[in-house]
Amino acid sequence: MKERRPIDIKRESSGSLTIGTEDDGAIVEMFEFEGKLICLKERAIYEFMFADRIDPERTNINLQPNAQRLILNQGTESELVSRVFITAKRLFKTEYLKKEIDTVKALSLALEALQEMAVLEIEINEYLQLEEKENNEYEDGKAKNSNFKIPSISDVETRCKTIYQKADHIEQIMLDLVSIFYPDDKNNNFEIFEKFLLEKYGENDRFYNFIKEVRPFLLLVRSLRNCLDHRLPHVKVYNYELLPSGDINTPSIELNYRDSQLNRNSLFETLNVTKKNLVMIFEHMVAYLADKSVRNKSHNRVNLIPEETRTNKFAKYSFWSPFGEGGFYHQN
Repeated sequence: MKERRPIDIKRESSGSLTIGTEDDGAIVEMFEFEGKLICLKERAIYEFMFADRIDPERTNINLQPNAQRLILNQGTESELVSRVFITAKRLFKTEYLKKEIDTVKALSLALEALQEMAVLEIEINEYLQLEEKENNEYEDGKAKNSNFKIPSISDVETRCKTIYQKADHIEQIMLDLVSIFYPDDKNNNFEIFEKFLLEKYGENDRFYNFIKEVRPFLLLVRSLRNCLDHRLPHVKVYNYELLPSGDINTPSIELNYRDSQLNRNSLFETLNVTKKNLVMIFEHMVAYLADKSVRNKSHNRVNLIPEETRTNKFAKYSFWSPFGEGGFYHQN
């Protein structure tokens, strides 16, 4: 029998641990992913690793028995986490999908998208709060008849550039996801993907019609990123403006670039729509991709879960099986 070294005794000893903090809420679920343990808590997501994962040859006795890392300070109570990652976790499963689908890579992309969307959400919300603050200060100054001051967000164009770089990266993640489910087709933009879906499934197909509907928005995101990145004259971002009437225009944006047009519009509204649309599109893409890739001869289908049946009020899709009255929704 092989003699146990001090490092073996240390690594194989029992112990207790706490993942995260009390402020994160309860642990809702833990699952293995890419050799690590992912811990979903109510208000946070953590990655947990044992020492043998980091040092499989057991060369460093001083290495801590385990390590944890915060992935996101939002958890299962978050609408964003639920609609993006929990939906993908439910649907990207080998037991439901064709064997050629790389579900690990697909879920990894969903996690990357979640992290990018969380940062985008922060950046957009920071801007929205700043504009509201400037508006309130201006209205307060008017009411008090104090010295007239035009509101200003001096870095408004830089903020837009950063936001649409992030939004375009999320769009690229969606295309990477498409390539996992349709690896033999070069769908390197959504215009090509729309034509591909039309040829493959026909004009009455729901997935085709969804992509047809959202493609102009996705093209707009890419065009805004291109024009802001390369300082092209086709996009204009306006700070607050004093009008001849004495009124103030809040920040706005307009674009006229190839097939993308955005008439001058409130930046506040445009960013709000951008944030909401990206989450909605990703959520639906996950559902459609999974439903189109169900195993042959399987009775499982991706369905919208009735609100009264949902175990997570924000996670709206799961696989459904025709068992019993009303069928069964797989919400694990």
